[in-house]
Amino acid sequence: YQQIVGRGLRLSPGKTDCLVLDYAGNNFNLFAPEVGEPRPHAGTEPVQVPCPACGFANTFWGKTDEDGQVIEHYGRRCQGLFEDNEGNREECDYRFRAKICPACGAENDIAARRCQHCDQLLVDPDDKLKEALNLKDCMVIRCAGLTLNAGRGKQGERLEVTYHDEEGLTLSEYFAFHSAGAQRLFQQRFVRHHWPAPGLEPEFASMASVLAAAAQFRHPDFVIARKAGRFWQIKEKIFDYDGRYRTANALG
Repeated sequence: YQQIVGRGLRLSPGKTDCLVLDYAGNNFNLFAPEVGEPRPHAGTEPVQVPCPACGFANTFWGKTDEDGQVIEHYGRRCQGLFEDNEGNREECDYRFRAKICPACGAENDIAARRCQHCDQLLVDPDDKLKEALNLKDCMVIRCAGLTLNAGRGKQGERLEVTYHDEEGLTLSEYFAFHSAGAQRLFQQRFVRHHWPAPGLEPEFASMASVLAAAAQFRHPDFVIARKAGRFWQIKEKIFDYDGRYRTANALG
């Protein structure tokens, strides 16, 4: 219904109004449409999130600031549909949140058990945590927050990201920031996963802009690291966790 009426509401030169003749008695509020998913948290509202790939205006549950700008949303995949000349419909394959296949690198739904491209079995987060907790050279922290600090490495300017657990333990990773290529890598490996409104990530062109937005980045639920010589190297960060282990924000 929203799509049908939405076509009539499209802007066009010289168009001043749109008359909707609804003989079925549909009682829809076009200004507060249904999202189709249960409300995830109190304080969320329907927000519009354009797809970076196809431009479709998705409606997800999310949060806005005082100016009405989307600061967080809970959408997973673009809901856009394409129709070719023969009338065949195809879904947009852009994913705002994804589980990456370790075998082929394809993006899958965060709840997927097998890769939709290569049929590789995707390890369940609970199994990952159980395996890591049983290894002597692994460290798992229940992440309660993160901090960002500017520093310098061998190649120049770099960003230090430190993850904190409830008991004071920390794990850190570093991102070079000395070149345009390094900044693009930072966008792909950090910003896309940590920004609370996927698909609406800002482009960070300086270390100062990253530090200014530090409070907006979301932290993972768990961080898994393995011993590499004298140091711990982060191997896995688990977001949007919904399993049998307690998260830091679920204290009883």
